[in-house]
Amino acid sequence: METRERLPVFPVPPAAAEQVAQPTLQIDGLVAQPRTLTPADLAALARADLAEPFACEEGWSVPGLRWQGVRLSAVLALAAPLPNARYVRVRSGEYTVPVPLDQAAHGLLADWLNGEPLRLEHGAPWRLVLSGAQCFMGVKWVTHLELTAEPGSNTGEQIARARLR
Repeated sequence: METRERLPVFPVPPAAAEQVAQPTLQIDGLVAQPRTLTPADLAALARADLAEPFACEEGWSVPGLRWQGVRLSAVLALAAPLPNARYVRVRSGEYTVPVPLDQAAHGLLADWLNGEPLRLEHGAPWRLVLSGAQCFMGVKWVTHLELTAEPGSNTGEQIARARLR
């Protein structure tokens, strides 16, 4: 597998650039208390670190990454998930990946990378990082967390599979 020194930079969608100017994070679906969170709301949560390389199905990887942020489970707890919630659909615009709640318990909404604030090009204001997950699960520019009973469509996987063809 090829190793790269740092994460590649891909074009930033215009909506992501707008989101970083006034970031909010919507939580809804199967929750008792739908919420719209701000960076200050997330700053009140305990911080966590995750040492996780970034590996892509295309055959390259970036070792030695240290992500910092808040646990996805702590963020979801703010909205009080209902007992029938089994998945969180993590969204950025139309890009959506479903994450089983048991896997989400180990996820991080990262806002720092290697001791520095996460750059827009790498997913600021918040990027989903899941230990051991496929690269398309690392949702950049997270804007919405929807709790659901079923996974629903996975546009991230659809896009990744189309690129590998």
